[in-house]
Amino acid sequence: MDLIDRYVHEVGEHLPRRMRADVEAELRSLLGESLEEKTREAGGGPPAATAERVLREFGPPREVAERYAPPAQYLVGPRLYRGYRIAVAVMAGIFAAALAVLAVLALGAGGDGRFTFEDVGSLLHSAVFNFGLLTLVFAAVERVQRGRAAVGPATEWDPATLPPVRDPDRISPMALVFSTYAIVACVVLFNFFPRWVGVHTFANGEWRSLPVLLPEFSRYLPALNAWWGLAFLVDLLVLRRGRWSRRLRWAQLLLGVLGAGILAVILLGPPVFRLDPIVRSVLAVCLLIALIESGVRLFRLARERLPNPPPLR
Repeated sequence: MDLIDRYVHEVGEHLPRRMRADVEAELRSLLGESLEEKTREAGGGPPAATAERVLREFGPPREVAERYAPPAQYLVGPRLYRGYRIAVAVMAGIFAAALAVLAVLALGAGGDGRFTFEDVGSLLHSAVFNFGLLTLVFAAVERVQRGRAAVGPATEWDPATLPPVRDPDRISPMALVFSTYAIVACVVLFNFFPRWVGVHTFANGEWRSLPVLLPEFSRYLPALNAWWGLAFLVDLLVLRRGRWSRRLRWAQLLLGVLGAGILAVILLGPPVFRLDPIVRSVLAVCLLIALIESGVRLFRLARERLPNPPPLR
């Protein structure tokens, strides 16, 4: 039995401490029963040889431990990892290009290097912040989708449930992930770093920044934060469900109308921007796009409710 004890102990070494004792007791019982059965079948024989045969059938200790271990924990799991790598690569390319531009500007300025060190440090700080924010969003989406997979009892798969090739309700997980990231980035940017929202120019060997948001812009932050929160919630609900539904489509439509209303209030209100005519022109274009998108969504939802025309005789 020394071989059995060594095997059980080795399996336990690959398990979390909180579940080790229970698994070892269960495994020792199973091995004991299997050993007795093999001994009867062999009509006796050397106990060590029979124990080796039983353990070979059970498999290597690490593989046995994996059968008992809880599901693997991922920060970003296999389903989203490819998209995460693409997102990180794109972001890294953007920051690498920005770093190259800084180097060219520094050489052209002919300065003493202070510009390079200061602005490279700022750029690296921004890169770390954005990479961290991107990772947190992917990790949150990973857990939302994992929760969706765990909801409900396991049922036999039915081929008839396969969606059509052209399925308007099929979601694009990566598009929703980037939408969620954009929402979180806007919340952080406008609430905690509003001075970064501005025009940044380089002249005479130094950067000059002109923040666009005036202090009066803060009056609109509660409405904007509420809209971003609702948009974040809709994205998570769609990701959790795995498909668009009619209710979620209506929620998306109402969210678009609400966003257009907030933009209209900002446009009709008192000045809250520097370079106000330019910013208002951009916001007017955004409002027009939001209204067109809402109109298209309303048309599609209304068309789905229309009865099919009778066949021609």
